[in-house]
Amino acid sequence: MIGLVLVVGLPLLAALVGAAMTDRVRVALVAVGGAAITWIVTVVVAVPRLGEAAPVGGSWGHAWGNLTAPALSFALRADSMSAALLLLAATVALLVQIYSVAYLAEDERYRAYAAIVSLFAASMAAVVVADDLFVLLIGWEMMGVCSYLLIAHYSERADARDGAAKAFLMTRTADIGLLIAIIVLGQATDSYRISDILDATAAGKLSSTTITVTALLILLAAVGKSAQVPLHTWLPDAMPGPAPVSALIHSATMVAAGVYLVARMHPLFAESRTATIAVGLIAVVTMLIAAAFALAQDDLKRVLAWSTVSQLAYMFAALSVGSVVAAISHLIAHGAFKALLFLAAGAVAQAVGSTAFADMGGLRRAMPWTFWTTTLGLAALVGLVPLSGFFTKDAIIGAAYDAGQSGVGPAPVWLDQLIVAAALVTAALTAAYATRAWLLVFAGERRGSAEAYEAPALMRWPMVALTVATVFLGVAVLEPGWLGGAEAEPVHAWIAVTSTVILVVVAGLTWLLGRTGDPATRLGPLRPVLAREFGIDAAYDRIAVRPTVRAADLVLRTDSDVVDAYVRGASSGAMTASRLLRWAQNHNVQTYVTVAVLGVALAAVLAGVSAG
Repeated sequence: MIGLVLVVGLPLLAALVGAAMTDRVRVALVAVGGAAITWIVTVVVAVPRLGEAAPVGGSWGHAWGNLTAPALSFALRADSMSAALLLLAATVALLVQIYSVAYLAEDERYRAYAAIVSLFAASMAAVVVADDLFVLLIGWEMMGVCSYLLIAHYSERADARDGAAKAFLMTRTADIGLLIAIIVLGQATDSYRISDILDATAAGKLSSTTITVTALLILLAAVGKSAQVPLHTWLPDAMPGPAPVSALIHSATMVAAGVYLVARMHPLFAESRTATIAVGLIAVVTMLIAAAFALAQDDLKRVLAWSTVSQLAYMFAALSVGSVVAAISHLIAHGAFKALLFLAAGAVAQAVGSTAFADMGGLRRAMPWTFWTTTLGLAALVGLVPLSGFFTKDAIIGAAYDAGQSGVGPAPVWLDQLIVAAALVTAALTAAYATRAWLLVFAGERRGSAEAYEAPALMRWPMVALTVATVFLGVAVLEPGWLGGAEAEPVHAWIAVTSTVILVVVAGLTWLLGRTGDPATRLGPLRPVLAREFGIDAAYDRIAVRPTVRAADLVLRTDSDVVDAYVRGASSGAMTASRLLRWAQNHNVQTYVTVAVLGVALAAVLAGVSAG
């Protein structure tokens, strides 16, 4: 139990100590050293929990005594799933802190950045090991706050400020679902402990209505955090943040938290056909449109952002067909190769001064380390055998196929079959946009004016470490029994062959089209439609943002012109009355006597008039 406290407390301590320092070298030592010590503790705590080992955990006390029913407790728990996520998050956090020392070498706000990254790591660890839903909620919300601060790191840029505000508002809106679900589940089971709630679900103590409603509310929060349709538009707009922020938040940790939450509460979802169908349909729509949007983007990080949205949809698809093993396996593999790709994008951006494809091209010779690591990362993203993405992506398609054949999964057969078809189409689109990105960055002639150079060692070695993980992780996580004794998804030969043929053919065609320019130009009139992302953001602006702003303006004008008018009127009246009284009280006795005599005379005249 002490180890679980340390994996949360050590990065929190590093954040507090680093924020109190002013010397840049010491700040870097605290940030990297704290992440390294946390990684060591995480390995000691998490590795023994992989496989069929019994979970460990505990809790401290009840908050507020008997005033709260059910009681709250600081409960932590680690099993094989949370152990795997802890290892991923701690490893990426350490590599990001090392990378950031060089990437932000000239940044005056490095101290705040490093402290927030440490705080973010603590928040993610709290989400992963929480066994009390309110402890999970605290970590969940702290991740959102840290994400806002990190996305807006370059606060002098309007796009960074806007992207941070958009991410914060959209995810916070979705988080209302999680809060309501926690309250409902607590009242229904008399406990906020995740383990107690899942035991009550298995024992049939929850009504079908309660299960469906709470599952859909939890799904709302997960959809917001993991940028799935219809709350998907914030993630690409979060790219103005530093590249290591994208690697940490938008590949391995924060956006993966939504998938982890649904996986953790999967027994609840498995009892609701409605919630299962909702998860599957959201996944199908998201993976297709996000991959299509990536085809037409002109910015490398934006391509990777839409790729993240699409790959997260694969994980939700696996959960909808009942394969937690395939979903978490792909989450871990994706965390490695997508973190690698974002760090590589940062190296490219630092070399050419931009993330726009128009400033790249011909970087293969100038940046050989970045070229090879990026190539392997993109190959894993596409699912090229024998890299990690090949095994985990095909495991998802295989799980959906098996569920459709047997008809015994939590989702209806038609949804299983739809997921198989959508996943194969998405694989083809992934091969197309990944090949296009590779061509525009590394092939052809240099299009930018800046002289490109290779990244420094502190940026290269984290990329190399993630490349090693990308190459070997797929086989490791699909070893039978790694996730709580659950069997790994079998590899289907026909799926492996079909997906491989698809990606080779599509990649080859894209390469041929790219010999004469940007392959996206062959999309014709479809390209601007995809580049505008179907105008969904503009529709949200018309439907939600502008009416809200107008309503806020109306409230402001009402407060200023109506409510404040009474306040100002009362104030003006009081001031006028006080001036009249002050005129009467002028400290002149002769005036007082004169006024008194005139008053008496006037009273006498009025009395006489009334008597007559």
